[in-house]
Amino acid sequence: MQGPSKKKTQPAEKQSAPPDALDPLLGVRLPRQLRSRISFERMIAAAHDLIAESGLEGATVQGILKRSGVGSGTFYARFDGRDALLAYLAIRFWAEAEEGWTSVLSAPRWAAAGPKEILTQFTRMAVVWTRAHGSLLRAFLVHAMTHEGYDLLDQTAELDNTVADHLILLLLPRAEKFVHDEPEQAVRLATLQVFATLRSRFIFAWGNRPDGIEDQELAGELASMFLRYLGTA
Repeated sequence: MQGPSKKKTQPAEKQSAPPDALDPLLGVRLPRQLRSRISFERMIAAAHDLIAESGLEGATVQGILKRSGVGSGTFYARFDGRDALLAYLAIRFWAEAEEGWTSVLSAPRWAAAGPKEILTQFTRMAVVWTRAHGSLLRAFLVHAMTHEGYDLLDQTAELDNTVADHLILLLLPRAEKFVHDEPEQAVRLATLQVFATLRSRFIFAWGNRPDGIEDQELAGELASMFLRYLGTA
């Protein structure tokens, strides 16, 4: 079972922006012409690359212009400034993340799976997804903490609970295997704990600081803790 897509953007002619990005208060003006969409996506890709390489500080307007080969007039025709671009990146990222997780956790994909297989695969995907997007997630967190007007911090919690909702739908029909008195609440809390643990490891721990735990081992331990909390293993 594959995890949510790790792609940075879709091709310009196929990309559909999240509805929130259409809010004029965001300071973003979405392109309509194909040529404009291409330059728009080049700026988005450049910002992604710079954040991955150098963190939030690396995604300067000048750096984005240089990396994308787009002129300043084109940049400011689409974004009021760097903060507007970063807010748009976050909104788009979380929308695509929700779409990806919704797809991989859809009930038909797991019709023949039991709780152990579902949770083992989920924690593996969560580890891979968080590591792959660690730089972006850290940048979005830092930016959101200093720009409350965009309500960007809420999107992290919204995704966590959306994933929990899907796991509840998958696991509750199999609840006869659980001994926890409140299986729905237990699934939600355990899901939130998985994401909190992964943020602590991949986002809040700055730099490459080895902790002696391989990703595969971490995923296995998270799945075991999840199962034990539900009362099955």
